[in-house]
Amino acid sequence: MDSLPTPKPPSGGRIAAAALGALVMAGIVLVVAVLPAEYGIDPLGTGRALGLDRLATPTGGRPTVTAFEGSPDPIELEPVRPGANTPQAGRVRRDAVEFEVGPFEGLEYKYRLEKGGAMVYSWTATGDVKFDFHGEPDGARDGYAESYEQKERVKAANGTFFAPTPGIHGWFWENQTSDVITIRLTSSGFYSAATEFREDGRRPHAMREQ
Repeated sequence: MDSLPTPKPPSGGRIAAAALGALVMAGIVLVVAVLPAEYGIDPLGTGRALGLDRLATPTGGRPTVTAFEGSPDPIELEPVRPGANTPQAGRVRRDAVEFEVGPFEGLEYKYRLEKGGAMVYSWTATGDVKFDFHGEPDGARDGYAESYEQKERVKAANGTFFAPTPGIHGWFWENQTSDVITIRLTSSGFYSAATEFREDGRRPHAMREQ
């Protein structure tokens, strides 16, 4: 019996050509399918055309986050909404004060806030008062103030405030009755100091950090 011919091994050129072809095909598959489907990267637009880009996240292109540990249902997140969050410098402080105001007398109470500094507040009075919520910007001339709200014959106010300028911001209350009135103020915010102003001078107030 004649012996079978021994097959010739492929030449180095053929091996190199086959390897190059496989590498090119792998690159095409990577760009066309893997990157859009796995990472949402679609340089050629083929992922969008084939619908593969929607596989990049479980919700079809939007990131998800679990509501809390152990929650079975993820929450769909929209893109970041500019302006919804206002970062603040320093730590938040709390203040709770009480003043007695004699008949037809007045007093001021102001916080030191930098531009954009925020606070929430609530105050009540045991009788009718006139008030002016205002601020004195840094560098302004003596006696200058910017008013934010003015009312007469009221007994309470609540609000959220963002300082438009760096300076001191707060209230002037005037007792409009013939009785002694008690004013109670509570607030929480990113102020650094609080000062009470009366006819006989000013007095700083201590606050608590949260």
